[in-house]
Amino acid sequence: MQKGDSAKLKLLLAGISARLTKNRDFFVQADCTLVSGKKKFDAKLSRADEDYTLHFQGSDRRVDATEFCAFFAEQAEKYDESVLTYTERSTVVTLSVTARGVQMKQAEREATAEEKAAAANPLLDSGRQYLIRVDQAAALLREIGILTADGKLKNDMIRKYNQIDHYVELVAPMFEQDDSDEIVLLDCACGKSYLSFVMNYYIHEVLHRRCRVIGVDIKEHVIDESRAMAKRLGYHNMTFICADLRTYQPPKNVTAVISLHACDIATDLALGTAIRAKAKYIACVPCCHKELLDQYTMPGLEPLTKFGVFKARFNDVLTDSMRALKLEAEGYKVSVVEYISPLDTPKNLLIRATRTGKVNNRAKAEYDAVRRTLGTTSELDRRCAELDNEFFITDEDLMG
Repeated sequence: MQKGDSAKLKLLLAGISARLTKNRDFFVQADCTLVSGKKKFDAKLSRADEDYTLHFQGSDRRVDATEFCAFFAEQAEKYDESVLTYTERSTVVTLSVTARGVQMKQAEREATAEEKAAAANPLLDSGRQYLIRVDQAAALLREIGILTADGKLKNDMIRKYNQIDHYVELVAPMFEQDDSDEIVLLDCACGKSYLSFVMNYYIHEVLHRRCRVIGVDIKEHVIDESRAMAKRLGYHNMTFICADLRTYQPPKNVTAVISLHACDIATDLALGTAIRAKAKYIACVPCCHKELLDQYTMPGLEPLTKFGVFKARFNDVLTDSMRALKLEAEGYKVSVVEYISPLDTPKNLLIRATRTGKVNNRAKAEYDAVRRTLGTTSELDRRCAELDNEFFITDEDLMG
């Protein structure tokens, strides 16, 4: 290898080393192919606790990013040809050292023939530009039950697949406009965390952004299932926490809080957590509504709610419209849309909110007036009322 090639290799390996250090959570593997004459020798790098394990010539040893790159540089001096294939979740970087010189190329992972065939299902909307593409997100879609074990799209899951993708489409502008170095996504009352996994894929694989995803739920078994799914997918940038949202302290610098079909007051707990975290964005799909049903009154309009079904339907609209107004009162710009057809489920409203950082006195006054008229107090009211009184000890407090 010539002196100029050696300097170029050193520079390119510095980039690989930086990836290994900074993008550890997205690392899949690194493979080395070393050629001497007609003989080939392989080396492989894999994750191991805080460092990496290098497998070469029948033995394993722990290495860090710098040591691995030094290893490859050393081998490149010895062999006729050396190729390093570095793989992250959405990217493949190939570094080759040959008699022709040192070259590097980067590419997105290509879909397999099976994945392309699944994407060609005639029941899919051929005119739609899917954000979570079957031919690229096969591992994820297989894990959450959209694809069969052999990679075929389940016909009875096409509706769910379309719902998931449409949700992503509606929240995508929040993340496309965000300029954070790292997007921190908090899924409150995450359940089996399907939405967490899909958003993780979209932010990193589609937008090519660094992200960290945290799922919180009070049920231990769903947290265990989510951790197992993340392990199988190799999504190392995900953390799942079993906790009560009433006492859970969100991390600093939360970019967005999401919640899908959190039942009754769990939606209020999710919104309260978002407000406490000063999240930039909120995307919440409420589910059943019970808390205000026996509280609210409509002075002068009581005859309209004498039938239970009407009282319940009024309650659904009142609960979610008051949530939207409360978010405005707390300094958020809010929009509400139907994210799927009501024929699929009547619980189809998506509340989107973007933090303005400004006090909205008009919305505060309107919200207080509505509460007095209806005679209601929600869990969200209690969460917000307690914000000034809550005190949590953080790592920063302990470190002084």
